[in-house]
Amino acid sequence: MTSGQSGHDHSFTIRQEIQRFESVHPSIYAIYDLIDLISDTQIAKQIREHVVAIEDSFVNSHEWTLARDVPELHLGIIGSCDSGKSALVHRYLTGSFMHEESPEGGRFKKEIFVNDQSYLLLIRDEGGVPESQFSSWIDAVLLVFSLESEESFSILCNYYNKMCSFRNMTDVPKILVGVQDSINDTNPRVIKDVRPRKLACELRCPYYETCAIYGLNVERVFQDVCQKIILKMSDKPQPSQRCNGSQSSSENVQQQEPRYSIPMITKSVLSSSTKDSDTSSPSKLSITTDKAEEFIRPTQDNIIQCDPVITNDTSFQYIQAPHSEFRTSILTPTTIRKFRRKSNIFTPSKKEKYNMEEMGVGREIPVKQGYLFKRSSKSLKERKKKYVTLLEDGRLTYHPSLHDYMNDINGKVILLQYVTVKVPGKTPKGSKSTSTQDDSFEFAIISLENKTWNFEASNADDRDSWIAAIEQQILSSLQNSDADKKNETEAFKMHCIKNKVSGNDACADCGAPNPHWASLNLGILVCIECSGIHRNLGSHISKIRSLDLDDWSAGQLSVMLALGNDIANGVWEYCLNGKVKPHSDSPHEAKEQWIRWKYEDKAFLPPANPNISIGKLLIDSVCRGDMRAFTLCLAKCTYEDINISVSNEDLRTPLHLACATGNLAMAQLLIWHKANPQNLDHEGRTCMSYVRALERTLDNTSDSIEMQKLLEVLEQASISSMDDTETTQY
Repeated sequence: MTSGQSGHDHSFTIRQEIQRFESVHPSIYAIYDLIDLISDTQIAKQIREHVVAIEDSFVNSHEWTLARDVPELHLGIIGSCDSGKSALVHRYLTGSFMHEESPEGGRFKKEIFVNDQSYLLLIRDEGGVPESQFSSWIDAVLLVFSLESEESFSILCNYYNKMCSFRNMTDVPKILVGVQDSINDTNPRVIKDVRPRKLACELRCPYYETCAIYGLNVERVFQDVCQKIILKMSDKPQPSQRCNGSQSSSENVQQQEPRYSIPMITKSVLSSSTKDSDTSSPSKLSITTDKAEEFIRPTQDNIIQCDPVITNDTSFQYIQAPHSEFRTSILTPTTIRKFRRKSNIFTPSKKEKYNMEEMGVGREIPVKQGYLFKRSSKSLKERKKKYVTLLEDGRLTYHPSLHDYMNDINGKVILLQYVTVKVPGKTPKGSKSTSTQDDSFEFAIISLENKTWNFEASNADDRDSWIAAIEQQILSSLQNSDADKKNETEAFKMHCIKNKVSGNDACADCGAPNPHWASLNLGILVCIECSGIHRNLGSHISKIRSLDLDDWSAGQLSVMLALGNDIANGVWEYCLNGKVKPHSDSPHEAKEQWIRWKYEDKAFLPPANPNISIGKLLIDSVCRGDMRAFTLCLAKCTYEDINISVSNEDLRTPLHLACATGNLAMAQLLIWHKANPQNLDHEGRTCMSYVRALERTLDNTSDSIEMQKLLEVLEQASISSMDDTETTQY
């Protein structure tokens, strides 16, 4: 147990659990009786199959299947319904942003790795006021509030005080999380830094600011709290206390009301002060970082951060490795959470990037920097002073002050590769017409989506200097796309393909170490000998590329990052039917026979579900972001399956759905399998329309670059389909 309970409390809790458990089967049997009353036998059969699946999932829950030595981490999350905690959890589990909040909360399971040890993480997002059962269950808690809501901050403090009445929270690992998701020009930040820092100091816990829209600090919050739980568990003399319910006599003494004498959140923390400002916060609570996209404000001197291992997460896939059975997702199903976890190597953390020896360490020195006035996009009459920096990698950043720039906080980024610079009232170069008089020294940066950033310098020379420097960086950004100049992100992705994607340390077909050849459409790495066999199969089966010698597009990299040898072999080698897989020393003939069985004859694929068409399974796998099920569908589908619509009324194809979620890897694979990018949905929208609609919600984040790459893939596919509908471009 995580907190002391009397024998009577144990008895009451046990009786409640038995009553809950025994009430399930009578309800299921009642459903079976109701099914017998349905006249339509086909519908009755389908409902019965779903009920059977629910019953099987219930009786095979982890309490009946996992051994006692499987370590569990119990993580609770509290906050108001508008705190952003649902989006925080969704971003961590799926890698995508969900705007809607889930007022009922949710319960989720995820496998995590800390120091090469596997743990079962149980996440309980509490939908309302925390109760005694929740407070006793947790090993750690995330305290989440919205930075733009005074009410959210106040509710969080009340929730925490409520938990303190049930349990001594002093030694419970906790992290205070301020969410930036709802902050914008019309919805400004309300909770100043000094207040959550003061609260974190009182609670003796770290304080993070996160943004689920582009993933700021999301992974790091969960990594940190899991590490703290594990350290706390290692300090316990009897780690199995939660299982056997043992407790010390000293715990039983603390049963008086109020149960625990501990410092609770005071009104001084809740009250808003006019003196609160970014600069008034204690300097000892602020830690600067070299990361360009994230910042942390811990309130402890020693915060242990675990080093995350980037893998293709398979915890939400329903096809397991060979010689195992199909299983359903363990993600709690709701109407909002529709997508499974995607690999986080699409947006690698700056921590891992800078840990690579071949990458430079430290902060980039700007090409140009200084103060400019920025006019609000909502009201051009309102202008604010910003500290602006221009970087060699094609980014322009602006911060409210030099202090914020030095601490990497509250900054925004403009990607210069997709913008142009204009001076209001000034005629183009070479025009005979006169220009209007320069009295405001303004210039505007305009993106391809017609989004405008209006800046104003102090004089004409300063303005012209900024314009010249920005135009030079725009030109450099465009030139840097040449094949001879791989940027840092592409180099990091290639490093991940070789060293981080699960199973890619050995050839997918013979197990030879350190393969340096890839099959693009299969998403696997193979050795040089097996690559020659793949070439003999034909490019319609396997398209071979060298990791070191060939150029790689964004779509190709995304596929290799999303799949990998473990996921692919989980499909292509699902059932070996008595065949023996060759090893690296096997004869060439044995390897060739195996590869032809595997990819040409498709002899080892899982059996198809006879009750559901491949096309519908393909749609389902795209909606869930399930790469393993998606791979199986691609291996069996036809041209008609690839371009199937959701229904007669809903004409969206799998490619529409992949574009709607911004899944570059799935979209690229569908296009390689002859998905038509020019198909229209029931409202006359193209796939590119879905991408542009999604891109407008991202607001200049790193995800915007992914959307631009997806648009390029679609444009290239559209041109290819018009030139030759039967040509597949890899």
